[in-house]
Amino acid sequence: MSALDFNSVNIGDVLPSKTLAVTQELINAYADLSGDYNSIHVDVEGMKNNPMFGGSTIAHGTINVEPLLQAICAIQGTLWPLEGTKIDLQFRAPVKPGYVISSELTVKEKKTEGGKKILVCDMKIKNNDGSPCVLGTVDLVLP
Repeated sequence: MSALDFNSVNIGDVLPSKTLAVTQELINAYADLSGDYNSIHVDVEGMKNNPMFGGSTIAHGTINVEPLLQAICAIQGTLWPLEGTKIDLQFRAPVKPGYVISSELTVKEKKTEGGKKILVCDMKIKNNDGSPCVLGTVDLVLP
């Protein structure tokens, strides 16, 4: 892994993104890991007759954010976001099995604070058709 160079980044740059294919198997595996077996996530048959999410299960919120976390770590050249990295987000739409979601980080400010080089980015996580599922901002600390 190699980190992004702070000096080579410009305002308006779109940083490298990551994608994730969401499947019911992934949702079920996350339910096993987290212990969150809420029917909106795992009851495929029951949700077919439920109009709340268009007759489909939906992914756990943390699955929706995974492409963003992967992008942050790839940009920083780390396995986990660096200390001081901040994410402020709002879930805007459900993510369903069959979606391929992708992160998008657009640099809106560069700053140095407490000796840390920080890129302030607008953040989107989009589904297959480009509609935002998650919106927010990220203070991305670079090494």
